[in-house]
Amino acid sequence: MNVVYQGKVALDGSTKIVCTASSMVVSLIVINNIDSNYTLTVSRFETGPGIHEIPIYKFDLDAGDSVRDTTIYTLSQGDYIRLDSTQPDTTYYISVDTQ
Repeated sequence: MNVVYQGKVALDGSTKIVCTASSMVVSLIVINNIDSNYTLTVSRFETGPGIHEIPIYKFDLDAGDSVRDTTIYTLSQGDYIRLDSTQPDTTYYISVDTQ
């Protein structure tokens, strides 16, 4: 089943897309901030014994710049993608398929 998550990236690192099904495929991540220069950090967290952070990317972007990521990320139950931004009003759109 395809699910879309969208909203504003929280400044405190609490914006997480968590796999609550047995698995989840993230197929599209779009990030934008039209008002301010910003730093975007996207990380993957794998659970298992313990939580392991895997940095995906970090970009310093100008106002109006967008990131469109079509890399496929497969998450297992409990794993998550975390979004961080240095500026308010950074928006995200994430498309996932749950299984």
